[in-house]
Amino acid sequence: MTHPSTDSPAIVGRPRAVTVAACAAAVALLAGCGGGTGSAASVTPRMAISLAADRTQSVNTMGAIISIDLNGPAGSITTGTVQVQLKPSLLADENLAIVTQGQTLPLTEIVSAKAVYLKSTAFSSISALAGQTGKAWIELPLSDMSGKSAAIFSNLLQNVQNGDPLTQTRMLAASKNVRAVGRQVVDGVRTTHYEGTFSAADGLAELPASLRKQAAPMLSLITGAVTFNVWIDASHQVRMITEVETVMGETVDQSMNISSVNQPLHIALPAPSQVMVVPASSLGTASAGS
Repeated sequence: MTHPSTDSPAIVGRPRAVTVAACAAAVALLAGCGGGTGSAASVTPRMAISLAADRTQSVNTMGAIISIDLNGPAGSITTGTVQVQLKPSLLADENLAIVTQGQTLPLTEIVSAKAVYLKSTAFSSISALAGQTGKAWIELPLSDMSGKSAAIFSNLLQNVQNGDPLTQTRMLAASKNVRAVGRQVVDGVRTTHYEGTFSAADGLAELPASLRKQAAPMLSLITGAVTFNVWIDASHQVRMITEVETVMGETVDQSMNISSVNQPLHIALPAPSQVMVVPASSLGTASAGS
């Protein structure tokens, strides 16, 4: 994200839209990394990835540490933590720090099945809109979103609601050149490291027919090959994953370190008294500044 868009909330401006796309992909990626039982020693690389995807069916909650590096003229580095509750209903909480043009911009996002909530003192559009009524948060109803940002969030939400939020891990199985490259200890756990590439079109073909329509809008933002590295332990649990891809014409390098699986989470929607509801359409004319 570049300085001219630091005034914009999550769905405004090309650089910020790329960051949102990456963050949404990160949440989807997080939803696709779970655990199970068994041995990874005797499986092929493609089978190891398929087993990791299959085991995620039992995942209810997850947490991770993420890093998203947006290269190019609109460069930014986003780091932070993500918590996702998949069942019984979707809740995702992202606490991020976005470094761009020498500035560090904090941003908290909470995503529910109905809305996105934003809180930041560094983005003047957010703070000004909320400050008009003394609210700490602004709420963007998903029903008011339009364009590609709406497609990204709707895809994630629909996958979760259909009980199959595992599109990202499933798509790794589309790689025709995935290979094991060695053993590595990740956070004290022995893992096997795999690497490979796949195209968005091939990844889409790996999905069940019922999910292809939902995943297509998000995948349409990606051009060229997606390069990935994934570390999977002996119980078929993904411990770490990295991807490099081109999203909306910008190179995005993202990594995710899984910190918890099926552990209690504490994600709460903001109190109504602290929320200002804002139609997404009213945020399209933000000016630069913070």
